[in-house]
Amino acid sequence: MARDENARAHDEALYLAAGAADVVMGGMRDVVRRLPGLGEVRRELRSRGELALRRTAQTPPAHMEVLARRVSERAAQTGRDDG
Repeated sequence: MARDENARAHDEALYLAAGAADVVMGGMRDVVRRLPGLGEVRRELRSRGELALRRTAQTPPAHMEVLARRVSERAAQTGRDDG
């Protein structure tokens, strides 16, 4: 019996999600029909998304900085001073 209850709960969640997606897509279809410059809107949204990700993303360390640190660490380990 518990298995049937879990299946029903899973099905209900799936149906609710599918219904919500259908409502959203219906709204999107209406918006798309009304927008004449959809390609321009897409480009604008993509640009904004890229900028937002760049603002929040962690940037990797500079390549030359990493190399300089490695050389410095090796020199310290061997007791040399090449810099």
